[in-house]
Amino acid sequence: MKEYVHEELNKEVYSISGYYLYTEEVRFPFKGREVLYLAGIGVVDNSCCGVGGCCFVRIPGYIISWKDTKDDSGHYISRVEPITEEDDKEEIKILIDSKYPHPQISF
Repeated sequence: MKEYVHEELNKEVYSISGYYLYTEEVRFPFKGREVLYLAGIGVVDNSCCGVGGCCFVRIPGYIISWKDTKDDSGHYISRVEPITEEDDKEEIKILIDSKYPHPQISF
């Protein structure tokens, strides 16, 4: 089990070559448990190599507890269990891929 500090939605996080932002925080049922994922976009608009972007999904894991504490900055903290079973990962990827156009998915 690990702590997950909730991200601010629609807040651009800049890097040297562009930025990313999370657009959705989603909870969905899966095999009697609940999975947490975040969908977002990455934009490369300040790179010497050109411009581009992608849709991505980050999956912290199965929800154990939901927003039960806050950190010093006031961000909610939930507890999650990382998803380790490869078969479950593949099924979840298929479900997510049906909602978003070919996202980069990370667990």
